[in-house]
Amino acid sequence: MDEFKEYSELEEILDRGDLNEECLTFIETHGYLAATVISPIATTDEQLISEIIGEEGEVDHNEVANKLVNQVKPQILKLRAQIARELLAGEFLSIPLSAENEDEYVSEMEAWSAAFIEKHLNDEDAWFDDGGEAIAELLLPIVAASGFLEDEEIESISDDASLYLSMLENIPEVVIDLYAIFHESVKA
Repeated sequence: MDEFKEYSELEEILDRGDLNEECLTFIETHGYLAATVISPIATTDEQLISEIIGEEGEVDHNEVANKLVNQVKPQILKLRAQIARELLAGEFLSIPLSAENEDEYVSEMEAWSAAFIEKHLNDEDAWFDDGGEAIAELLLPIVAASGFLEDEEIESISDDASLYLSMLENIPEVVIDLYAIFHESVKA
């Protein structure tokens, strides 16, 4: 996770939950930002910060909370820009995993995927305007990892530990493919 060292302060603030109960963790924020970058619908900076930190009005608007929001906002926007650069270059998306064993890896990828799908669902109609079947097929590993959809096929994937782990490991490649569908300027 060395490439994410510059975000250690952001990670600490988000993972501590100092802003409010609805605030995403760092790994969730990364997944949410990846979906934001891929989405065919633009999200304003203010809307993005509100979605990551929690609905407006839920943040305790005291001096400390406002200072924390002002502290994390530039880092969140910088992380979004980093994700966009990686995807534009056609690079595998670096996901900020700190897992020390397989169970932690699975847990972190599931949290990342759940936040990704949460953002996807916010813009779902736009994601399926063109090429809905191909997009749904690409989203399958992320949806399966997210836990958002209960389905026999997905449950059978989850029950096969080897298949499930393989699917999780393919998510960075899936993300590139999704990005390429919505952003034709991706370098091959």
